[in-house]
Amino acid sequence: MIYTRIRGRTFYVFIFFFSFFFFILLRIGYLQLFRNSFLKKLAKSQRYSLIHIEGERGKIYDCQGRILATDINAFSIYADPKLIKDKKKYSLLLSSALGVSTSLIEKRLNRNRRFVWIKRKVSLEKKEKIEKLNLKGIGWVREKKRVYPQGSLAAHILGGVNIDNHGIEGIELFYDTYLRGKKGMMQVRRDSSSILLSSPFVLYPQKGADLVLTVDAQIQYWVEKYLEDTVNYFNARKGAVVVINPYNGEILALANFPSFDPNFLSKTSQKNLRNYTISSTFEPGSVFKIVTLIACIAKRVDEKINTIFCERGRFKIPGTILHDYRPYSNLTFKGVFKRSSNIGVAKLANLLGRKVLWEYIQKLGFGKKTRIDLPGEARGLVKPINSWSKTSSYIIPIGQEIGVTLIQLVKAMSIIVNGGFDIQPHLAKKIISDNFVWEKKYEKKRVLSPWVVEKAKKILVQVVEEGTGRRAKIKYVRVGGKTGTAQRFNIQLGRYAPYSYQASFVGFLENEKLSLVIGVTIEEPKKSHLGGVVAAPLFKKIAEKILAYKVLQLELAKQ
Repeated sequence: MIYTRIRGRTFYVFIFFFSFFFFILLRIGYLQLFRNSFLKKLAKSQRYSLIHIEGERGKIYDCQGRILATDINAFSIYADPKLIKDKKKYSLLLSSALGVSTSLIEKRLNRNRRFVWIKRKVSLEKKEKIEKLNLKGIGWVREKKRVYPQGSLAAHILGGVNIDNHGIEGIELFYDTYLRGKKGMMQVRRDSSSILLSSPFVLYPQKGADLVLTVDAQIQYWVEKYLEDTVNYFNARKGAVVVINPYNGEILALANFPSFDPNFLSKTSQKNLRNYTISSTFEPGSVFKIVTLIACIAKRVDEKINTIFCERGRFKIPGTILHDYRPYSNLTFKGVFKRSSNIGVAKLANLLGRKVLWEYIQKLGFGKKTRIDLPGEARGLVKPINSWSKTSSYIIPIGQEIGVTLIQLVKAMSIIVNGGFDIQPHLAKKIISDNFVWEKKYEKKRVLSPWVVEKAKKILVQVVEEGTGRRAKIKYVRVGGKTGTAQRFNIQLGRYAPYSYQASFVGFLENEKLSLVIGVTIEEPKKSHLGGVVAAPLFKKIAEKILAYKVLQLELAKQ
């Protein structure tokens, strides 16, 4: 009886183990036959992972072939937190070597992950410091770092990139699709002791396209230097300058002050990052009188009147009183613009009528983007004609109740200088890659008659020879332009601030070898607020330096 019970129990145990092992064999067979590829992939994924490698970003050159932006080799330090026991010790050592806060490193090392960045894109010197520490679970990979060899030069043109070398400001952002290299991939193999870089599979990254700008770095340097000197001398809030070829829209220089160094973009305040030449809208004041000048000539108003009575400096209009800086009685048509009489221009504009004035505001490109190849361009502020008040038709012609950007003023003056053709201001001259070469092509579209702009140019030359722009005069060179002194509107006060002005001058210079338009605006200057005193001399300094430089270039080219 006992023997029978033992045999029964043995039988059940045997059946249990037999069933168990039979089930395991079936499972093994199933996995081998039907799940073989899945298991291989799973095993591989546990041993290998893919790391994306950024392709080298294209270089940026000025028009003379000087490098403005390029990539250099850098080293990024990473860790496998699972292999690090004493995280506080590691944090202290890494912090000392890399200059990163201990708490930040410790926070990263405490993550429940097998891969964390400690610091991206460090120098060879710092990478070698880490290697000498011989820390288990710490490694490095080679990456590309964007650098700007000229420092802050042309900062508002170039912009900058983020830690992954993606454009986030300026030309780097606008042409990011071309400049950015194509990503590659590399396998990372893991073992029990560390993460090892291996190369059973490598897809090499591709370099991005190079970009050649219209900007001349030497001219850019002088523009930035003289702008900074002017802002500091007049204790102004900020300033901006644009230098452009009026015939093809090529920008030779574009500057703002204060500026920044794109090598340290993350440490730059948003205020300094803003490109005021294209994004800051302001009331232009008397510079805007070029619209009335052009419209009057086009409609032959200048031929129909001999003199305009300028009310001895005080003129009652709907809603307010217009004043001139100096009292004038009778002025000729040319005299109104030479002396920059607000009253004279307002009367001329009302002879034209608001529809004609609106038409020429549009023709000269105000109220719409110039389509410059930079991000963040403002459209400006131009009230629809059906929103004009009775006061508007008197004060819009003198540059109030309207918002413009410096690049719009420069474009408008360029249309006058180049014979009446619309232009597109631009910074990119060529894009060059292994697969293609792109060059900027110019499309001409006439918006003004040549006889109209030629008459206007002669009057603008007289503004410099005899009028408010005398401080822009250059010997033996034809210089013309228009000054502007605009009282700034204070939103908090809800009125024009008594001691806050925008001083501007937009002018041109011409000789047989060179034609340029230069726009200058200085915000809130203190020692003087007049455009003819603050902005016109800066125009002259820049123009004289460029003229000497261009003459030297021509002489060297002959040799």
